[in-house]
Amino acid sequence: MIANKDTILFAGDSTTDADKKATFMELGNGYVRLIFHFLRAFRPENKYHLVNAGVSGNTSRDLLARWEQDVLAKKPDVVFCMIGINDVWRHFDTFEKEEYYVSLEEYERNLEEMAERSKEVREFVFVSPFFMEGNRTDAMRQMTERYAAVMKRVADRRGLRFVDMQAAFDKFLQHRSGISISCDRVHPGDTGSMIIARRLLEEMNIG
Repeated sequence: MIANKDTILFAGDSTTDADKKATFMELGNGYVRLIFHFLRAFRPENKYHLVNAGVSGNTSRDLLARWEQDVLAKKPDVVFCMIGINDVWRHFDTFEKEEYYVSLEEYERNLEEMAERSKEVREFVFVSPFFMEGNRTDAMRQMTERYAAVMKRVADRRGLRFVDMQAAFDKFLQHRSGISISCDRVHPGDTGSMIIARRLLEEMNIG
């Protein structure tokens, strides 16, 4: 899926951003950095340019607004787009500000537009939002699954690759609670970042 000299871009929110402005090459302290060092260590014969295009707090609405500047302007060969958890979270933490809400219908339109604008990208991959909660009756877990199902529908309709990141975390959640690695069950921390990095490396046929 990836080739020597590819520019690989990761678009998303804080789960991607991971304090990138304060880090080496603005890779962040999360899964993007782990992937960078894996490729450097185990594919030393190749050169890859990794771009962290995550911005903390972004919903799909916010990401779409900066798509041209932060994604397409980088001329990526491969794009991994993991967005949606803030679209869900705002329904739970900003009850008095409904203008911040991104409905399922708007979420679908936003994803469709990202895909439409990215037709020239060689490999475009949607990566589902996830919530590190093993209790499937939890309201935020259920809403996250509904948004992820919309992403999969867009990917299927467009003939694009789709990574079910919730499924990757569910393997961990069979044995440990999400709160054991993340107090808010959203920001993945070191352990969760490793889960994401490994799954995306598998998608690159490298893991």
